[in-house]
Amino acid sequence: MESSAGSPACAGFVGAGSVGNMTSIRADWVRLTEWLAEHTEPVVVIGWNELDAIVGGLPESATKHYPQWWHGDRPNTRAWRRAGYELVRVDVGRTVTLRKSTAAETGETDRTAPRPSVPQPVDNGRHTVSGGGLLQTIDPRSALILLSCSGDKARGGIHRAAAPGSSWPLDLQQARARLAGAARVDEVQLMPAWQRYTGSFYQSAGSALAEAASAGAHVTILSGGYGVVHADEAIGWYDRQLNPADWPAGVLEDALISEAARVSAQDVVAFAARTTGYARIIRRTPWRRAGIRRAVLVTVISSGGGAMVKVPRDLGIAFRAFWSGLPDAYPTGMRVEELT
Repeated sequence: MESSAGSPACAGFVGAGSVGNMTSIRADWVRLTEWLAEHTEPVVVIGWNELDAIVGGLPESATKHYPQWWHGDRPNTRAWRRAGYELVRVDVGRTVTLRKSTAAETGETDRTAPRPSVPQPVDNGRHTVSGGGLLQTIDPRSALILLSCSGDKARGGIHRAAAPGSSWPLDLQQARARLAGAARVDEVQLMPAWQRYTGSFYQSAGSALAEAASAGAHVTILSGGYGVVHADEAIGWYDRQLNPADWPAGVLEDALISEAARVSAQDVVAFAARTTGYARIIRRTPWRRAGIRRAVLVTVISSGGGAMVKVPRDLGIAFRAFWSGLPDAYPTGMRVEELT
């Protein structure tokens, strides 16, 4: 399993509080920008009541419309981005965690502007190219995006009596049920999959992944405990690395084909370490059956030690560059393998 180096130590901690009385007064988010500008810590954890006091009253949307309100392009998200921070985690009623952003993350990008013109790749069959030129020809908002899960997972979530109904094919649901015990699946508390996973990829993808989820992008995650999940699908905690042998032949591939057809995707962009079970599943999926025009697998070549952390971290950077349309932000060592 691709693991994380662990979460950075929290600095600038302000004691957590309970949910205060939400006010109808319009919050002044400039005050948050100014407050953050006085901090130099890489990670700042703000208590809920303290944040309420800083901005002059959190609106009801902060809790009623969680998590959507905390992502996308809004006055509150612009406030911390202008100060050079990105959102890491929200524990409603307790704390909000922000982390210093890189230059690529803080730049204001016009999401509606056309992407820069890049040379079209030569169609010479399946091959691998370096750099992100090929990815710049694919629209991330219409493509099916595939990610790997991570070994590190957040605990907790929302209590529910039972897991919600699934839109996945019946054979995948049955395979999930058979594996649940061995995978130690615990669905007492549920949360969206993109928030459940907290490994190096998810830390590195950061606000770009949150924005993609908020925008309704077609993001699907290959999972050791669930097989395949939608990014916004409510899942429990589990402990299982993806092993293709755990799943009946063709079940995961058929689920991916079904998802590509469901969202009418013409392009598939997958991010996975090149020698893992995730990459094997992606490579052997017959994408042309779903009418896919182009399917690519983004991998990273890592030299030296620490690959278990560096590879998923750099894949997260690659995802961020792809989603944000920043061709100069792709990591060194990235490879794009054409599958169709």
